[in-house]
Amino acid sequence: MSVRSSSLARTASQSLPALQALAELAARPVRFVAFWVATLLPLTYLPMLATGMVMSHSTTFAGLVCLNAVAFVAGHGHNRPE
Repeated sequence: MSVRSSSLARTASQSLPALQALAELAARPVRFVAFWVATLLPLTYLPMLATGMVMSHSTTFAGLVCLNAVAFVAGHGHNRPE
């Protein structure tokens, strides 16, 4: 192993905690928004079901359900103790 590759490996291992902290910092707002989207999006289903828009806009309804599922997965860890 050369001196250059060992110094690169050392630099990468030293910057890994900083990158992990940055990723966690960036993920917090995404989880926050996803949690609230997953919580509030089902409220849009009720008017669609009541007015019969589900039948005429079935693709939109299916897209909302898929978006809700993705938001549930993305927002699952919001406000959990470490």
